[in-house]
Amino acid sequence: MDASTESAKRTKFEHLVVDTSAFIKNVQLQHTAENCYTVPGVIQEIKHDRQLKALAVLPYSLKVLMPDPDALAKVIAFAKKTGDFATLSLVDLEVIALTYELEARYVGVGHLRTEPKPAIMLTEPNDSLALMDTAETAGFFKPKQANLEEPDNEAAQDEEDPSDREYDGGDNKNEYGEDDDEGWITPANIVQANRGYGMNYIEEKPSSVACLTTDYAMQNVLKQLGLQLATMDGRVITQTRTNILRCYACFKTTPDATKVFCPRCGNQTLKKVTVSLDANGQQVIHINNRRPLTAKNKNRPVAKFAGGKYATNPLLYEDQPLPQQRISAKARNKTNALAEDYIAGSSPFVMRDVNSRSAVLRGSTNLKQRIRNLECDNKRRGYKK
Repeated sequence: MDASTESAKRTKFEHLVVDTSAFIKNVQLQHTAENCYTVPGVIQEIKHDRQLKALAVLPYSLKVLMPDPDALAKVIAFAKKTGDFATLSLVDLEVIALTYELEARYVGVGHLRTEPKPAIMLTEPNDSLALMDTAETAGFFKPKQANLEEPDNEAAQDEEDPSDREYDGGDNKNEYGEDDDEGWITPANIVQANRGYGMNYIEEKPSSVACLTTDYAMQNVLKQLGLQLATMDGRVITQTRTNILRCYACFKTTPDATKVFCPRCGNQTLKKVTVSLDANGQQVIHINNRRPLTAKNKNRPVAKFAGGKYATNPLLYEDQPLPQQRISAKARNKTNALAEDYIAGSSPFVMRDVNSRSAVLRGSTNLKQRIRNLECDNKRRGYKK
């Protein structure tokens, strides 16, 4: 078999959209896909020198594309329905949108979903009793024996008592020598060992378009849409989830993933929870009680409010008025060198406002910075920034 045939056999995907995690772990994608794609935001997220040097000398061709605005709008609307919109960043949404665009171009959209499928809760048997007699040691693996024959009762009674047998040092030494290499986890049985510990491996099927990511929220949206997933270790999420927001103060639930404050009590106490349907079609809320609610930054005083156009006051309630941060008069001026009333000035090019205070605040401040409210009275309280 020549090298070209072997390379084509190992190739699984024709078009692969890559997330940041693949470049951070330096995954060799030339054996996985024929064409690799990514978005400009993924390249900007790579900051480490070693990763940047590896990105500069890739052994394959990487195409950097921006997704279509229509595909991005569809992905954003779908992520709001699954409840993952608040978890995903703009770069994550662009990666999913680029995968959606390539799928529509090369495969079609007939098999893609427009609504997330409802999550159905399945009752599973309790396997705690089956694990009572198992003794697991870190670094060792005991494979399951396939064909185990039950011993005959008469043969078991005729067996000699182990205490009546004579001690033979040579035989025991040989037995220990034969079993010395058994029980170790090696590259040959690592997949079988992980399956024995409850880690599910899913074989990747050959597909035209796929997305490589390790973000669980992105995988949930991709699987709900009906897109193909590709992972570095062969592991993907086995179940899709639908998330809603639940207030831990008044226990009000809302499916709107863009909400920041509770629609009933108005507090900033919304947490994402997973919902499913039981056998009767009733909604069941799954709450992670092992993760306690944090009180970080809740014992600090509220920052002093300031007026004016350039104020960055913390966001404390939903209908709080915020400064509009309108563009300056200089930025509103449009330069058209081909216009009839154009007067030649210092430059015939369009001037962009990037240095004014409103432009700087408009690009740096966002909703999360206002919600965190870290600009507290540190001088009076003695807190560190």
